Amino acid sequence: MNRFITTGLLWGVLIYPGVAMADSEIPGAGIQPALPADTRCSLSAGAPVIDYGSQSRGQLQAGDNPQALSLGKRTLMVNIGCPFPQNMRLALRGAQGVNGDLLHGDRGSVNVLVLDAQVDGQAVLLSRTTPDGVLQGGAETGLRLQPGNNFAATQNGHFVQGKSFTARIEIEPVFPESATRVSARQTSESLLILELVK
Repeated sequence: MNRFITTGLLWGVLIYPGVAMADSEIPGAGIQPALPADTRCSLSAGAPVIDYGSQSRGQLQAGDNPQALSLGKRTLMVNIGCPFPQNMRLALRGAQGVNGDLLHGDRGSVNVLVLDAQVDGQAVLLSRTTPDGVLQGGAETGLRLQPGNNFAATQNGHFVQGKSFTARIEIEPVFPESATRVSARQTSESLLILELVK
């Protein structure tokens, strides 16, 4: 008979505003970094740490998958400012879980969705790119990303250049139902790095 599953779980997703990092500095990246962007550009995320606090299993939400539980969605804004117009192309870095998503703790993952992108105040679409900057597939208003994915602001099949880029990032940590049955306090974290690349 289970009265209390756990005394509490602490979750955190960290956003590191990396602009030009070497591969050896990025834990779990395992991908050759692209050329660094203009280092005079600044990249900021609304909150550098998103803390879900202590939660019991009963506080977790049902996810899209009936075998998974979610900590809930959180949103933050990403802003990039550069002194000169340039292509706004970014890469998501971080440790990758078995399902390909950003790893959260030992067994969880984080769904990452980029939405509502603008360059110099004008709405743009988002397209996936190869690490060396070749457009892949069609453009969308939002992209679901995994570590190692590169994406860019586009319009009519071309890169959009500008001095500023803003986007909304929606994150949702998810755990397999079996991973939420714990007998002691657990701490789970993720490190998400957005990198502006040339």
